[in-house]
Amino acid sequence: MARRPRKRRRRNAGAAAGEGPDCFSHITEDVLRCILSRLPTRSAATLAAVSRHFRQEIPPLLDRLDSLTIQEPHVHVPLRDTPPLLLRRLALAPHRAIPPSSFRQMLDRAAKQGVSELSFRLTRRARLPKNTLSVKSLSVLFLETCAVPPWSEVACPCLRTLKLHRVAIHQEIINKILASASCLDTIEMVYCTGLGTGRGGDCTVESSSVRNLVFRPTLKLEGIKIRAPALRTVTLYTRGKVKRLELMPAPDVRKAYLHIAKPRTIMEPFKIRPLLDAGARLDCLTLRGHAMKVLSSEYEDIPKLTVMFQDLRILSVSLDLSSAQQTTFLLKLLESCPNLQKFSVSAAGTDYDLDLPPSTDHERLASISCLTSSLVQFKFRGFKPEEYQKKLMVFLLTEGKQLKKVGVEFEKHQADAVKRILSARRAPIEKISTKFGSIHMELEYS
Repeated sequence: MARRPRKRRRRNAGAAAGEGPDCFSHITEDVLRCILSRLPTRSAATLAAVSRHFRQEIPPLLDRLDSLTIQEPHVHVPLRDTPPLLLRRLALAPHRAIPPSSFRQMLDRAAKQGVSELSFRLTRRARLPKNTLSVKSLSVLFLETCAVPPWSEVACPCLRTLKLHRVAIHQEIINKILASASCLDTIEMVYCTGLGTGRGGDCTVESSSVRNLVFRPTLKLEGIKIRAPALRTVTLYTRGKVKRLELMPAPDVRKAYLHIAKPRTIMEPFKIRPLLDAGARLDCLTLRGHAMKVLSSEYEDIPKLTVMFQDLRILSVSLDLSSAQQTTFLLKLLESCPNLQKFSVSAAGTDYDLDLPPSTDHERLASISCLTSSLVQFKFRGFKPEEYQKKLMVFLLTEGKQLKKVGVEFEKHQADAVKRILSARRAPIEKISTKFGSIHMELEYS
């Protein structure tokens, strides 16, 4: 016998249409203000769907903005002319047909609202309004693809983060910003032009409060000077035309990434050693490009480094293993890192036809305590089954007491020789992958 279809109960028509009991209509305006002041802007706006009373009262009460993006200067913006200061982020990205100077009045109004984060993105490096750098309440300023006029008014004492990406700015304006912002914490300068005088010129970053620095120069820049004793993290790139590089000591630096490009012309001696001598608290050090070559020439006259990196846990270097000077400096650096845990080597410029450096003996490697007692992870990019590379790999596999993971990248035709070298210590887990014509093998030990 077939079952009869079950009848559904009819819902209350009034409740379905939003005519149910209203629990918020009796709330006074003062209580509403108290509730809205404790909610984010988006959550407060969604309350309009809860009650008829909220739908009527929220629009006039919702007089604060958290973030605002504007593309036209004459758009109506609900900004009040009196406190409280409510606007936090303001992003301006006008069309190329709109002159940036038309946003001058809007910046003045935003300054009265206490805007703390300002982003300005223009096209074809158009000039910013002259009052952009005079907003005293700014804590974050992000300028992209624009030009800062030399006659700009600079007054930003609360600025903590400054990001300049592809900005044309003079060195005098940089100096005024650094002098005005006494609590500046982070600077990012990526492909900025117009820093020095003449075709190339120099760029100087001198501040006693900056802790985080990212610097990527343009192709024409010829000199870089970093004088920031309070640095904690530094990321520095150079280009081929850089002739002068000076890094002043920073005792509190924890993380350093240095990528020194191969110079195209005759250069003056780079001064990177002062930063490394004072970096006793380094936690992570990465040396790319010709950084090892520059440092090996600076430390060539001493048999041992004068500083011990007790806190250094991560070391990544790129060097020419056919150069005895660079391999000797690498051993000096490893001797100064007693607690190293992650070590990465990228072989660059190695050629079979070049004269190889003298092979590293077992006693010299055994004297480096981090290789036998603290090293946990080792990675070798560009590995070749040559005598001195083979000895280093076999030593780490057999003598590394804490070694848990080994990664090796090599060419396909060397697979058999590399596997014979890695068989010095059997690994329970092996992972092999191929990328860009090279083989990457990972070994994990228990």
